[in-house]
Amino acid sequence: AGFGYDIYVNGKLYIHQPTIPAVPGNLGFSTEENAGKAAALVEHKIRNNILPPAVTVEELDSIGVLK
Repeated sequence: AGFGYDIYVNGKLYIHQPTIPAVPGNLGFSTEENAGKAAALVEHKIRNNILPPAVTVEELDSIGVLK
């Protein structure tokens, strides 16, 4: 359970992330706000051609979404 996010590029679904990336298991984010913060990080990576836009536990922790 929990929250995930979708990333669209040019109107097409590019990433469907129902769980917290880089974290073992199938848990979603605890809040919609935290899922949005993680999506913003991934969006930033895509816009800056950091591909694949993988995220690390350290990055997620630094934006405060693992609490």
